[in-house]
Amino acid sequence: MDLIPIYLIFIPILTSITIYIFHNRYINYSIFICQGVLTFLSLWYYTSFDEKVTKTLAFGGWSREIDIVLKNDRLSLLFIIFTIFIWWIILIYCWNKRKYDHRFLFFLSFLQGSFLGLLQTNDLFNLFVFIEIATIISSILILYKKDGYSVRAGLYYLLFNSVGMLCYLIGLIFLYNVMGTLNMDVIGERIVSLRGTNSIRLAYIFMMSAIGVKSAFFPVYNWLPKAHSAAPSSISALLSGLLVKSGLYAFVRLNTMYGIESFSEFFFLLGFFTALSGAIFAISQKDIKQILAFSTISQIGLIVMGLSNLDGNAFYGSIFHILNHAIFKCLLFLGAGLIINTYSKRRVTEIRGVFKTMPLTSIFMIVGVLSITGAPLFNGFISKSIIKYGLNEVPYKIYMFNILNLSTSIALIKLSQIFFGEPHEKKYNYFCENISMSLLAVMCFVLGIFFIPLGQLLHVDLGFINLFTPWAWISYLITLVIAYFIYLFFVHRELPIIKKIRHIHISFGAANSLLVFFLFIMIMWKFIDT
Repeated sequence: MDLIPIYLIFIPILTSITIYIFHNRYINYSIFICQGVLTFLSLWYYTSFDEKVTKTLAFGGWSREIDIVLKNDRLSLLFIIFTIFIWWIILIYCWNKRKYDHRFLFFLSFLQGSFLGLLQTNDLFNLFVFIEIATIISSILILYKKDGYSVRAGLYYLLFNSVGMLCYLIGLIFLYNVMGTLNMDVIGERIVSLRGTNSIRLAYIFMMSAIGVKSAFFPVYNWLPKAHSAAPSSISALLSGLLVKSGLYAFVRLNTMYGIESFSEFFFLLGFFTALSGAIFAISQKDIKQILAFSTISQIGLIVMGLSNLDGNAFYGSIFHILNHAIFKCLLFLGAGLIINTYSKRRVTEIRGVFKTMPLTSIFMIVGVLSITGAPLFNGFISKSIIKYGLNEVPYKIYMFNILNLSTSIALIKLSQIFFGEPHEKKYNYFCENISMSLLAVMCFVLGIFFIPLGQLLHVDLGFINLFTPWAWISYLITLVIAYFIYLFFVHRELPIIKKIRHIHISFGAANSLLVFFLFIMIMWKFIDT
């Protein structure tokens, strides 16, 4: 029982190595055994967990300051179980196409092990190691098609994220120089009396700039649409659903360790500009995967708005939205992959009649659209309602939240035009793919209706949410109607400004300049706040 955390990391890694070494189609099926064992172990570990304590597993027999420590609490276990579920979905979805591809299965399983390690580590350097391993493997999977576009996108993703993590290492140097340890618990205990020193402040700023790159904050998110658009659809779903969230998870852990409140307003505003700019870019796009990729940036911004405070309903609403976004965005990316494969086109202006051509896939995608736009009875409505409830005390924040909801609806209305029109002649049998999508669609319903138990897991009272209050339905319909008219009169007509936004290109050099600017803004904010 005590060693389950280490099993969760090394079982998928050893499985991946076995698959690669034997290079046998029958051995490839061991990845399902691996997933089954991981599912059993994670649920067993969760049921034995005392909600009032955390569990740690130390290696080395040294002092707390230098031991390698894995730590789990309710939050990490929730993410672990969710990670294993999403990996099941991706594996089922791509099995028909990838079941003989031992290299792809090797990278997929190894990536899962490194991600589960990231969720459990209690050491800042090991957090860096796991993030870097995940980044390298993700880069390989992004450029897996080996065409020019995917290779450029994969290298851009790798290099820019590596630059960001160099900032993280600089922050570690400042922090270790003062603390003499990288154990997050020990630092959390000692930092209270040292929080005002310049080294501690600079460490926080450099580490948060790296997290900003990893999580795709404004203005350092240009790598994300390139990567998501170029990757195979199953990997795009994994990137958007989980891997981008590694930065948000680290954001929560680091802010909890630091206990810094002075940046709460900064991150709220940063989240708003991330969400708004992401939505504007999504509205301007024609490529179906680009729309979904920029929509991911917008949802990340919304999540950061809630996470800007380390407690309260907005914070827990954002935690739930991380999980909910993983479900409905995976669903949308997987559906987009099937549509692109069937039509051999990517522009929403050229794809028509999807509902008649692929009725089952269309129903699943419509569920995803309803979820991301916050329709009652779907999971997106629950997490957005919690965030909105948490922002109720500040009127201007509610207005900002409503603006983001409206912009999300406009982008998804633009995407939804693909469902109408005459059917396509080509039809394929997507049995495994539709199974995985059906599981995600069911989860959108389940978490949208039976949400009270999810709140109990993190000790959050969700009794204030009423799915059947008339105002919830009326406000959603009003938002859709306004969004539709804005789309009809401004977006659909392809105004010159929309074309200019769509063709904005940020080079690698410009992206690095924006990272320096991001660092400068954080330093200036801290200076003004002090």
